[in-house]
Amino acid sequence: MIYIYGTKGCQFCEKAKHKANDMYGEYKFLDIGLTLYYNKLKELNVSTNVLPQIFEDERYVGTFYHFVKECQLKMSEE
Repeated sequence: MIYIYGTKGCQFCEKAKHKANDMYGEYKFLDIGLTLYYNKLKELNVSTNVLPQIFEDERYVGTFYHFVKECQLKMSEE
């Protein structure tokens, strides 16, 4: 499962949601405007200055650009 931590209205968060849906068929968007998800990112020692921050299950992927690169690698392996 792909977990996208971001905010509503974030252009790159929206792009990440579309990419996750295309590549994985599902994702979970976690709005860091809610204290629960903001604190979770802080607990994981992940920056909230650059959004979105993306995880695949428990593994940290990175920002939108890291996610795109990872998707491209996955596509080239198939």
